[in-house]
Amino acid sequence: MTVHGFTLDGPRRAAELLLRVQAAGPQGLKVYPLAEEWKVSWQTVRRLVAVAEAAAEAIHGSAPSARAAVRGTLERRGRGPDTRLVWLPASESGPRRSRQTEMVALAASLGPWQALGIDDVASVLERQLRGALAEVPAERAALVRDLLARGFYYQPWMPRQMRDNDCVNAVLSALFYRSAITIGQYHSPRSGPRPVSLDPWTLVQALDGLYLLGPETGSTTPAMWALHRMEDVVWQKDTAVVLPRDYRPADLVGHGYGPFIGAPGEVSIRVPASEAPWVLESPLQGQIGEPEALDNGDFRVRLGVGHHLGIDLWARGLGLTVEPK
Repeated sequence: MTVHGFTLDGPRRAAELLLRVQAAGPQGLKVYPLAEEWKVSWQTVRRLVAVAEAAAEAIHGSAPSARAAVRGTLERRGRGPDTRLVWLPASESGPRRSRQTEMVALAASLGPWQALGIDDVASVLERQLRGALAEVPAERAALVRDLLARGFYYQPWMPRQMRDNDCVNAVLSALFYRSAITIGQYHSPRSGPRPVSLDPWTLVQALDGLYLLGPETGSTTPAMWALHRMEDVVWQKDTAVVLPRDYRPADLVGHGYGPFIGAPGEVSIRVPASEAPWVLESPLQGQIGEPEALDNGDFRVRLGVGHHLGIDLWARGLGLTVEPK
């Protein structure tokens, strides 16, 4: 039987892996690059990760003196090339701390959904919070209740009217089953009300409203559709929506939308002098060249993206003006 040099070196590498994960801190250690560093295959690195996890778990379940020496647990996060190992010190490890952290995240996300009036989503979050609260030790229950009551407050930036629970339910069902929807009347600020058939791709929460990202049925070009502008929405159960293989919502909407939605063409953005220090602090998405200084102190910025409604909404929110080319 052939014995590879690395097979004999495995225990040392597993120990090194544990030490490096502890030294990496809360961000953890990305393990995929170790294959190149150690000149081994990714499969070998995966086996070493499994050995390190097994060793940490064995010690964690052993005698109290051994557990005190280890003082923490090993946790794997991510998958494939994004896999990271994170060392959780004893004071932060264990299911109790994990549940408390999850409660904080749930409490922070509950406010926006309540403000939007989306009761079915908010009620799910509330049930999860109540269930998590029931597992909190009695001595911390009062502190947790105070956190949920006063630790987070969400003030809507722009109240949205024309919300229809039937519309939200139809959209959520269509997204779950990957089906199309028909809209009896879509109240567009440009073309007026009209019937529309859409292929839902992604539900986007932005500008304190809910928006559907997807193309009209029969098209491949996605757009943003406001749920508060939809009337008489019907989920088409017998249809099938197939998303492009390379589609990722972040590629289109990123941080907000506007220049983040790709479309052929070019537009210019006029940035008032009063807003320039903040808007131009870093290059805009799709920016072409440097900002052009105008005589009145304003700036003009060219973007390599076509003109669409998302650009107007994004610019309006920042106090900018769109100049289609």
